[in-house]
Amino acid sequence: MADSSTGPEPDQRDDQAAAEWLLQDDQASAKKPQQPIVAPSGDSFDLADTDEPAPTRRAYIPPPASDEREVAPEPARPAERIRPRERESIDEPRRERPAPRRLDSGTAVDHVWTRGAEWGPTIVALIVWGVVALTLLYFLLAWEMYSTAMATLAIGGLVGLALLYPILITLERPVRMTPEQALRDYYQALSHHFPHYRRMWLLLSNAGRTSSRFASLEGFKGYWKAKLKQLREGKAKGSTPLVFVVEGFKSEKSGGKTEIQGKWTVQVFVRGQRDAGPIWSFPTEGTLVKGPDNMWYIDDGTLAERRSTRAADAE
Repeated sequence: MADSSTGPEPDQRDDQAAAEWLLQDDQASAKKPQQPIVAPSGDSFDLADTDEPAPTRRAYIPPPASDEREVAPEPARPAERIRPRERESIDEPRRERPAPRRLDSGTAVDHVWTRGAEWGPTIVALIVWGVVALTLLYFLLAWEMYSTAMATLAIGGLVGLALLYPILITLERPVRMTPEQALRDYYQALSHHFPHYRRMWLLLSNAGRTSSRFASLEGFKGYWKAKLKQLREGKAKGSTPLVFVVEGFKSEKSGGKTEIQGKWTVQVFVRGQRDAGPIWSFPTEGTLVKGPDNMWYIDDGTLAERRSTRAADAE
């Protein structure tokens, strides 16, 4: 049977095309120069012939879980300004400060000065006397004894003024912010026709209320009455009051202290004769303490024995 003029069969045509395609790939590869692949230093690999460099592959990293996601860092805050003293307190270790000294009021001053303690007995006496005088005046008027009632009213008024005298001479409060003020208030209460012994007693500490001369308010009054009589003898009449002045007070600074030692001089004048100079001078030294009310109190309520200044000048 004769060959067909139409050409090879379809299957033959497919094989021929595949052979031609392979020949073309071999010729193309022969024309391209072969480039060796050099392994990085430190590792040794064999040279391989390849037409194209192998693509670089990245390791696959799985995404983090929802709980393990990284939190974006907060932006840096500007540095805060710290004062030098605050910086020192931060850098240096904390030091223990000594506890402030506190006054034991139970051993220094048990009874502080108050207006009630000073005027209380005087007010009670005034009330009692007022009730008695008004009751007597009422019965005298009811009995139509008018002349006697008028005399009773006059006498009652005079007695009331006498009872009111301690209040009138102590209207000014004794503010004793310094030891010197405490001494001045103490001796000022003594510079009257009738000294206010109760105020003087209230300005003494526990140590000042106990002495070889007295240990109670009544003993304190007796001591000063005898002392005033002694100071007036030959210098002033019995009815003329003496004036006590504190001069030359010297001590260390009392700020922050509860007890202080000082020196001062007590000069005694006759009222109305200040120009003649003091009749007595008492250089004194002693201690004062601060009470629970932050006021100063005197540890010694007596007066030292000294010679008369006028007698010393005469010699």
